[in-house]
Amino acid sequence: MATDTERVPATEPAHRLDRPMEQKFPTGLPYTVYFPSQDGQLRGSDLEHPAPLPRVGDVVEYINERGQCERFVVREVIHTLQTSAASRPSVGSEDYAATAIARDGQQQPEIPGDGGELRAGLPKVFLERAPERGDQEG
Repeated sequence: MATDTERVPATEPAHRLDRPMEQKFPTGLPYTVYFPSQDGQLRGSDLEHPAPLPRVGDVVEYINERGQCERFVVREVIHTLQTSAASRPSVGSEDYAATAIARDGQQQPEIPGDGGELRAGLPKVFLERAPERGDQEG
């Protein structure tokens, strides 16, 4: 019997102790979505968290702040690659900032896939308005 000065450890269910804690990477990735507007311009917005990347033909439903739904179809998905910062030439303090291009117009650009490491940029997802439900067949 435990006294006031002794503590009896709380017991965990056995099934919780025999499994290591699972730590998974988030599924998906952030991307930029380009919505068509009434004036024909594209309006880009970045996702604030990773999500599954939609594919061409997928239907995307946007719920506005009034709770109204608008439907779009994925028209195009573009993946961006560029040389990693470790593989790019150093940018001096003269004419270029560290976030600027590493080669000027007088220098030949690197050849894609010619060795070196690459990094991926945010994928770009271009949408078009979905047909009205009455316009769809079936």
